Amino acid sequence: MDASSTGGAGGALCAPGLVACSGGCVDLDTDAAHCGGCGQECAAEQLCEGGACRCASGLTECGGGCVDVESDPLHCGSCEARCPLHETCVEGACLCDERFAVCGGRCVDLAVDPAHCGACGAACAPGLFCQGGACACAVGDYEDIGSTVPQRLTGTTVGAETYFSLACMAAGSTEFVYRFTAEEAGRYKFDTAGSSYDTAIGVLDFDACEELACNDDRGGAATGSASVALEGGQSVLLVVSGYDGAQGDFALHVDRVAPPACPLDRIATALPQTITGDTWGLGDAVSTRCGSIDTPDASYSFTAPRAGRYIFDTSGSTFDTVLELRRGSCSGTLISCNDNAVEAKTSRIVVNLAAGQTVVAVVDGIDGGSGPFTLNVSEYVPPPCPEFTLGATFPQTVTGTTDVPDRVSILPSPCTSDSGPEVSYGFTAPATALYTFDTFGSSFDTVLHVHEGTCSGESVACNDDTAGRQSQVKMVLREGETVAVVVDGYAAVASGAFKLNVSQTFVPPCPMLDLGSTVPQTVTGTTADAADVLRPSCGSGGAGEVTYSFTAPAAGTYVVDTFGSSLDTVLSVLEGSCSGAVLACNDDAAGSEQSRMTLELAEGQTIVLLVDGSAAGASGDFTLNIARFSGGGTCSTAIDLGSVTPQVVTGSTAERPESVRPSCGFSNAPDMIYRFTAPEAGLYIFDTFGSSFDTVLQILKDSCTGASLGCNDNTDGQQSRVTLSLAAGQTVLAVVDGSGTSSGDYVLQVDRFTGPGTCATAINLGSQLSVTRTGTTRGQPDAVRPKCVSAALVSSPETVFTYTARIRGTYVIDTIGSSFNTVLHVHTGGCGGTEQQCNDDLTGSRASKVQIDLAPNQTITVVVDGYNGASGDFTLNIQKL
Repeated sequence: MDASSTGGAGGALCAPGLVACSGGCVDLDTDAAHCGGCGQECAAEQLCEGGACRCASGLTECGGGCVDVESDPLHCGSCEARCPLHETCVEGACLCDERFAVCGGRCVDLAVDPAHCGACGAACAPGLFCQGGACACAVGDYEDIGSTVPQRLTGTTVGAETYFSLACMAAGSTEFVYRFTAEEAGRYKFDTAGSSYDTAIGVLDFDACEELACNDDRGGAATGSASVALEGGQSVLLVVSGYDGAQGDFALHVDRVAPPACPLDRIATALPQTITGDTWGLGDAVSTRCGSIDTPDASYSFTAPRAGRYIFDTSGSTFDTVLELRRGSCSGTLISCNDNAVEAKTSRIVVNLAAGQTVVAVVDGIDGGSGPFTLNVSEYVPPPCPEFTLGATFPQTVTGTTDVPDRVSILPSPCTSDSGPEVSYGFTAPATALYTFDTFGSSFDTVLHVHEGTCSGESVACNDDTAGRQSQVKMVLREGETVAVVVDGYAAVASGAFKLNVSQTFVPPCPMLDLGSTVPQTVTGTTADAADVLRPSCGSGGAGEVTYSFTAPAAGTYVVDTFGSSLDTVLSVLEGSCSGAVLACNDDAAGSEQSRMTLELAEGQTIVLLVDGSAAGASGDFTLNIARFSGGGTCSTAIDLGSVTPQVVTGSTAERPESVRPSCGFSNAPDMIYRFTAPEAGLYIFDTFGSSFDTVLQILKDSCTGASLGCNDNTDGQQSRVTLSLAAGQTVLAVVDGSGTSSGDYVLQVDRFTGPGTCATAINLGSQLSVTRTGTTRGQPDAVRPKCVSAALVSSPETVFTYTARIRGTYVIDTIGSSFNTVLHVHTGGCGGTEQQCNDDLTGSRASKVQIDLAPNQTITVVVDGYNGASGDFTLNIQKL
């Protein structure tokens, strides 16, 4: 018998169709605990039918279990149909949960969804959150403080949350948030002064969440402050936080900024003055040139009690200030604007004001900075001059600096165009001697000047550079004589630490040697270690010199030179003694570093020869040569041409002396002098056409010391020509010279011009209404200079006409058709009369054209001239408009 059919108690057998399982008899076809076999239990939602587990009525088998596909959200309508989040299965279909809406095919919570806030498709802007179906900046709780101003709030950030990352802090802290609404448009300020820890404050637009302002430290203090302009009804979030994780009890002040005002007050004229205040809470009345926009400012007017130099600064202020000065009023023109002066974040302006001049000083900030400020106003008082005394001690060295705040030059340097601030010393000579003052060892480009007695005394010496950028002055002082020694700078910005050295040197006799009357003679010597007592009138000077006396044995022309010397010399000649007048001076002769002079001396005339160096550092061995020039053609031996015209003379200027310096061009060359007497009154032409070198021609009145009647450098290439009117019997000197150091063979031509077309022999064009006349300016004289070309240009020959207007009208005169670059000028009253019109170049051509109104029978002088030496064939046209 099968054990499974055995009864559980007393071994009784199970009824037919039952099976013994776990101590009882069960029907394996229907028993859910033993469905189809002992221990094969069906799930709770299943039934046992025919020995197999099957789902109960109304349930569907899904994944090994029985589910109600009408309500199961995991198997809604079918085994694989799963309802999304926030949806419920109802009658086999997924429907949105209560308070959720269908947007874009999905269920969303319109109260918090940022893409569908309050309605489908109503997305919040970046940075905003959806709360209660509305987009807002706030996250979490905030306290609404309404619109009251002013108000003071207290609270703590200890244990609070952190929702915002403020831009003005690298690491934030917990926050307390307020909502504030502006009752009316204006600028509002918020600060955390009085808080117990290092606070920060941010202001965010409530609707857009834009950060309007953020501040960690106000004016360097651990207090946050911010000010923003708000429209009426605009709400902002005030976020109180802490720097770098700091938390604690805070105080928050809310107020409206005062409207802009300028000026706030007036500065008293009794100086110095110090004004204190706080720009926090003030309006932005002035947009300073070097400050920031929308930054509060404080402004004060000031009237200078006297002419002087005034100093305005913000030293002592707590924030990075800007200082600006304006003329007269807040809207006046800018005088100066300064951000950072000597001290970081401190501003400073130094200005010269006239007596009674009013300015407005504006204290502003950088990047919205504000806070407690200090405005100092004082008057600059220059130091006395001399400022210090050197006494009578030598040698001595004193040190100092000209780089003193606010110090400017009040004693200009006599030997430079500009100078910096100076320091002055008084010195009294203990004995008669040569004294040397120098700035060797100074740190900047110095200038040294000495004044007689006091700083207001006459300037007796001045030097810019002697050794590099340093200066030296040597001068003879008598015992007890006092001078003011001024250490200055080469330019307005030249200042710094300096050394002033004082020493004394023995004064040599002057002249040192008498050369007697011997000619020719050559003497040698050296200027090394020589004292610098005298200054030549040419060259830079400043070097030691050697002096000689010489007496002319006979009247004549003498040539003195330093050819053969080893240094760059300067040669000066004094009349009679070392204190005599300067007769002549030469630095460089004939293109060399040596010196040469030609002198006209009387018999027995004594001169002093000064051999010097061209600059302070020039010294060394020299050679002095003295000779008498026995040839003709000098000032005293001019070669007489008589009164013959025309005549041509030739010769050479090589190896000649240099007797005269021309009044035109530049010449350091030898020359030849002729005397000519006009046989009769007329126009005479002197020229050097045909000479072999670049000539300069000068005509002198009577003698070498007479006035220059005419001078020309270049007329035809490198040659020269002078045209002038001479009276009958008038005698002149014609000097053939060289340009620069040029010399060589020359040709001198003298002729009287008797042709027509001069000022004296003008060609009459009559009075026809239309005139055309041709001619040439070649060979014509040059007697008139037009005003419409530069006087520095080479003069040109001209042809002169007269024309008489037949009737009143406007007349046009031109040189169209001429072959050269013409100049046309029209005069009334002859060549020497008033120049009415002048033209160089007609537009687009080298021809000239003028237009002039004439009265009936009015006569004018018309001059056809050339530009810069040009001459040639011309066409002259006159017609009435």
